[in-house]
Amino acid sequence: MNVQEVCRLETMEGRCRWNSEVIVMTSARWGRMKTGRCLGESSLLALHQDDPLFMDCYEDVLPVLDKKCSARSHCDVRIPNADLDHIKPCYPELERYLEVSYACVKGKITYNLPVETFKTDIKMT
Repeated sequence: MNVQEVCRLETMEGRCRWNSEVIVMTSARWGRMKTGRCLGESSLLALHQDDPLFMDCYEDVLPVLDKKCSARSHCDVRIPNADLDHIKPCYPELERYLEVSYACVKGKITYNLPVETFKTDIKMT
């Protein structure tokens, strides 16, 4: 399982180790989940830590990342991103980041079929 925090002005780089594998997105959240690499500790965070629109506010964006990445051998998603920027689960002026996880599974890349029809023998690596 690959997990990434993608901050502003960074790129989520989904990659599988082997050519015979493709990406299957398992989770994707957009917002302000926790302090850490993308959101440093500050006195402002301490003041508003109990405000649900300031911290621990996020939206599940798995369908968006699924369309961009699942069933592909590699995937790049730059932040800011037009598909995510209009989603504002927190106060609109606050910095948001992307938290994703994905698995690489044995399968074939299918370019002409929608992700919903992607089928593989799932073998987690």
